Amino acid sequence: MGPAAAALPHPRRPPELTDRLERRRCRSLYSRLHYRLHLDPLCPDDTAAYILYRLDRAGSTREVYTSDAITMLHEAALGSLRDIDRVATAAMRSAARRKRKLVERDIVEQVLTAHRDPDG
Repeated sequence: MGPAAAALPHPRRPPELTDRLERRRCRSLYSRLHYRLHLDPLCPDDTAAYILYRLDRAGSTREVYTSDAITMLHEAALGSLRDIDRVATAAMRSAARRKRKLVERDIVEQVLTAHRDPDG
């Protein structure tokens, strides 16, 4: 994994929802959940397909991300859907502010740097 892969894991990531629900004070609620779905992190190909699917559903008919940008995004998000969505959205906004039609690796890198250092 490249240097961007260390950008998103949070040093004090809150416990996962399942861990919280299994605690004694939440067992009553947890027992009422009849359906539980766990999604494993996406592989790189699935990340690319997921991003293309989301763009298609939004009505995009053109290439928006370069393959390098998607690879960097995947490595940074570690396949987490929430983090993929967050970084991909921030990268598209950054590209739009710069009046660029394509999200390239440098834009994703800038977004990841901003997430690491919000004051920078």
